[in-house]
Amino acid sequence: MANKKLKVHQADLDHLVSNLRGEVGEVIVTWTLWRRLRVQADVLRTPDVRADMANHQLTVLDLLCSKLHDEMVARLSELAERKLGQLTFHFAVAKLQKLQAEAAHFEKTVRRFGLAEKRNKDISHKMLPESWDDHEYRHIPYRSMVHCLALAVRLMKAIDRAHLGPSAPYLWREVRKKRYEPMTPPRVSYMLLPYMRLSESTRARIIQEETDEGKRVVWSEMTTTVDGRGARVLAAKEWGGLLLGGQLIMLPEYPLQKLDAIRTSPSAEGEIDAPGA
Repeated sequence: MANKKLKVHQADLDHLVSNLRGEVGEVIVTWTLWRRLRVQADVLRTPDVRADMANHQLTVLDLLCSKLHDEMVARLSELAERKLGQLTFHFAVAKLQKLQAEAAHFEKTVRRFGLAEKRNKDISHKMLPESWDDHEYRHIPYRSMVHCLALAVRLMKAIDRAHLGPSAPYLWREVRKKRYEPMTPPRVSYMLLPYMRLSESTRARIIQEETDEGKRVVWSEMTTTVDGRGARVLAAKEWGGLLLGGQLIMLPEYPLQKLDAIRTSPSAEGEIDAPGA
């Protein structure tokens, strides 16, 4: 018990959540590929079973679909394991001290739909029956697979919302746009989710939501010059926002590291020298 508590205590939350998100991203990309290949295989399939068996292209597509299906089963099963020190939802919620009920529901669903049993019998961590007659094949229906994947994505988004704050939903919308343009390896684009570039209007909404929720260190004072005179202004450095005269001004680049000068004279109205990261 002491060793388990030590693992949770020593785990870096950002490192854990980032890698867990990457694992979920791998499943999402695998699902998109699996669905695309299933469509291609269905186009080639005919009522003639013998002709289909002789179709080399269809055989290859069916083989790839089977491999991708098994990979999704294995990854979803491992995400549902009740283990610490591994990329599991159980580990993440133990560190966050939140969302335990949601993680338990995901684990029960994965087991109820037979994904863990399928993995252990046909994919990995294989259990060997005593005889040929004892071998069984477990089929996972399409709807069951999609249901488990949807639960995993929903739980990952909830973990990100608890860890990253109000920015999480907006960042997930951005990474969704790249779902069909995956990086190599696929997990990378999901691990880099907190660094997705957001529009000025989106960042302004995030600042407002973080302020409403009372998030610490949303606003901080920065020393600069306004029309050549020394001044201190409030800045939301993380999202590149400035509060001037009661008005929120969003800068094109963020996060904000330094604010060299603000010029409001008629010759340079609204000009701000603010190098970003």
